[in-house]
Formats: sequence, structure tokens, C-alpha cells
Amino acid sequence: MLKTINDIRENRQVLRSQFYANLKITVVTTRLGVLWWIFDPLIFMAMYYFVIQIVFQKGGPGYHLLALCGIVTWQSFSRSVNQCTTALVRNAALIKQAALPMVLYILITPVIQAFFYLIGLTIIMVWNYPALGIHTLAIFILVALMILMSITAGMFLSIFHAYARDTGNLVSYALRFGFFMSPVLYPAEKIYDNESIPEVAKFFYSLNPMVHFISAVRELLLNGRMFDWQPILIVFAVTICFLQIGLLFFRKNSYYVPKMI
Repeated sequence: MLKTINDIRENRQVLRSQFYANLKITVVTTRLGVLWWIFDPLIFMAMYYFVIQIVFQKGGPGYHLLALCGIVTWQSFSRSVNQCTTALVRNAALIKQAALPMVLYILITPVIQAFFYLIGLTIIMVWNYPALGIHTLAIFILVALMILMSITAGMFLSIFHAYARDTGNLVSYALRFGFFMSPVLYPAEKIYDNESIPEVAKFFYSLNPMVHFISAVRELLLNGRMFDWQPILIVFAVTICFLQIGLLFFRKNSYYVPKMI
């Protein structure tokens, strides 16, 4: 990990220019620009609100904000993982021409998605401003955790995708499954308090880091109180461990990537 930190320090100017370049490309690919990252989650929220709240009469009071919080968080995470998966193949020309550490191509996407994630979170903060307080600043800790989780996944998936291009398709299916296995459209308590669900199933459900991540974001922005630190610290610790393993795996296999892409 120290080598990666040193690579970031030595190439910080390149990373900064790549960040702005990628950010500009991401924005100009839509007519609405940055506004699209405001309207997109709102449109999804309206669709799910109509189906769940109006058609099925479920969800309860404040469901629109609960759904919006889950959608904004999941969209940021899934887009980041998807783009990290294809980062090496997508930047094949640059990798073959520029002598940059390949790990830098994995780092850029999560930071860009974190920027758009903060835009989505700002919508929720403005909408539910009575819940704001000094505790709200802890959202930056959660954003940093999301960046680390995305980078960790990217260390493994980008290498797999370089060797087998079907990896990107498999990741898309896995993320669709994860959408419903995470409390995006419902609170996690719906699972934990359901007596018809076996305890072993609840245990495996609790192993999903996004369960604790989305719940923590909702505690901050919807309920207006600090989240439970214990599960978040555990997710942080596990992420750091897997990140170190991922960096070793990435460095070991990155030498062969230029030939595969």
C-alpha cells in the first residue's frame, strides 16, 4: 500500500489532469451535463415511489426520501465498480503509450463517482434539511469508505476483465442481484425483524457491506443522528485487508495486462 501512496504522490499532477479530463468527458456526454446527475436519481425515485407507495401502498411515511437515499448510494457504487472493471481495457491505448503505474487508472473512476455522489447527497440534505447537524460531516467518512470499496473491487475485477471480457457482463448481473439484496428500496430492519426469514439467512445478509453502508447514510441524512460505528469500522477494516491483497494481486498480474488488452 505504501508503494501505491508513493505512486499517487509522484503522479499527483497527472491524476489531477486525468480527473478533470474524465469529469469533463462524463459531463459532456449528456445534454443536461451535471443536471443529469440530479434528475436521474429523482426519476428513479419517482418510478419506485409510484409502484411501491401508490400502487402497492407500501413503504410508509417518507418513503420517497428513503428510496432516494438508497438509489443515490447504490447508483454511485455500482457505476464505480462497473467502470473500475473496464478501466484497463478502456484505457488500453494510454497504457501502451504512457509509462504510468496502471493502478492509477483504477483510482480515478471512484473519485469521480464520489463527486457525483456528493451532488446526490446534497439533494437529500436540502430536501431534509431539519436532519442536518454536526453529525452530517461524518458523511465524508462514508464517501471515503465507498471509494475504498470500489478501488478494492477494481483491483481484482479489472485484471479479470483484461483476461476474460465477459467479466464485465457478469459484474453487471451481480450488481443487479446486489441491488435487491441491499436495502436500497427498503430499510434493513424489514429483513432483520421478519420472523419468517431464517437466522442463517439474516447472518449472510448482514455480511453484505452495503447493508451497513446504506443504513449509515440514512441514519445521518434521514434520521438526523450518528450511525452505529461498530459495523462501519468492521467494513473499513475488512476493506483495508482486501485492498492490500488486491494491490498485491494487481501488481503481480499487471505486467501481463498490456499483452492482453
